[in-house]
Amino acid sequence: MGSRYTRRSFLEFSALTSSALVIGCNSQQPAAAARRITKGRLRHAGIGVGGMGAGDLDQIRAHPEVDVIALCDVDENNLRAAAEKVKGARLYRDWRELLEKEKDAIDSVHVSTPDHMHAAIELSALRLHKHVYGQKPLTRTIREARAVARAAREAGVTTQMGIQNHSNAAYDQARQLFLAGHIGAIHEAHVWTDRPAGWWPQAVERPAGTDPVPASLDWDKWLGVAPERPFKADTYHPFKWRGWKDFGTGAQGDMACHLMDPAMWFLELGHPTRIRSDGPRPNNETYPLWSTVHYEFPANRWTTRGPLLLTWRDGGKKVPRELLDQLGLQDIVANGCLFVGEKGALLADPYGTPALYPAENFKDVKLPEGKGVNHWHQWVDACLGKGETSASFEYAAHLTEIALLGNVALNFPNETIEWDAARARFPARPEADALLGAPQRKGWEIAELA
Repeated sequence: MGSRYTRRSFLEFSALTSSALVIGCNSQQPAAAARRITKGRLRHAGIGVGGMGAGDLDQIRAHPEVDVIALCDVDENNLRAAAEKVKGARLYRDWRELLEKEKDAIDSVHVSTPDHMHAAIELSALRLHKHVYGQKPLTRTIREARAVARAAREAGVTTQMGIQNHSNAAYDQARQLFLAGHIGAIHEAHVWTDRPAGWWPQAVERPAGTDPVPASLDWDKWLGVAPERPFKADTYHPFKWRGWKDFGTGAQGDMACHLMDPAMWFLELGHPTRIRSDGPRPNNETYPLWSTVHYEFPANRWTTRGPLLLTWRDGGKKVPRELLDQLGLQDIVANGCLFVGEKGALLADPYGTPALYPAENFKDVKLPEGKGVNHWHQWVDACLGKGETSASFEYAAHLTEIALLGNVALNFPNETIEWDAARARFPARPEADALLGAPQRKGWEIAELA
């Protein structure tokens, strides 16, 4: 599917983020390390092997040049299920123990845990110069995202974020239509999702009391870097953690990495200058049931004179009725990215066929043949020196940061806040700077963020 950025825009992004990669860190700008390539077969360890982690494990181990050496999960039920698939793999409940004992026996890891543990595990693996496949979002905070991008650059290993839709045929078709210039220069983009309703809880408060921790679950290790709190059944684990601010990143952190991807990629967008949330504000514990966040990006070669306006919506909110009417549509898909240009609009749908609107104006345009690749195998091949990944942590950190800036803006509803990406701060809203990172629990501190 090709490179996300032109060489020029990629270097511009790298230079900008290098100067502010670790907020509050005294380190100098990192130099990119020489690329490390694994010779022979890839010796792999899975960290987080339930839920999406089980899928990641299945995809990675299906590659003919992979040997799974070790598995880790804080939930013994997940670990046992994975062990049934991978006979002979050494089993761990603590990822720190796995990395210490297996550091000379493995070449790579996948990190498929709840969001709050991504950075700690990714950074630890990168310190050991291991190739890393990390689930989306790359991290839970912007500060962590920049730290991981820096560490990946210094380690010189192969990285990939788990946005498998980026490698599917549907996005390739959409990109070909975009590059053909059918809709002209772009002046706005809309991105939306039906999450969280029906998927996980949001807009709820912390329940009172405590429940017995299941014998199969190591609750302390599940909490990891997050502040200590009592276990409550059917509240956090499994899967329902995503809407809790201490553990997840809500609907935007989850789905923007899939759905904002075409906007960031096709338009080669850098950093926004202004962000505005229409509300509502999150409560102390969870993200709201819906949100609308507006971004302003500087104009570039793909846009009108600017600024480029990008709007994110979740909770089932879609493209405004007025715009649908202009495009001749009664409704639109539940999850998508819509580019609006001078000559029409283009829908990028990760789960279906792209489309040009108004349809009547583009009835003679032939849909290009899309080419998809296995996202996980692309990473394995790159670890072995065959090709490159399309969602490296360099790009993943940027995409994650844009999504998480929306979560910061939620705390200042109906207010346009300016973002200084080079200095990684909100000049007129210093209170927002505190939301760029998160405290780590004693004993679980992340060295790169100290």
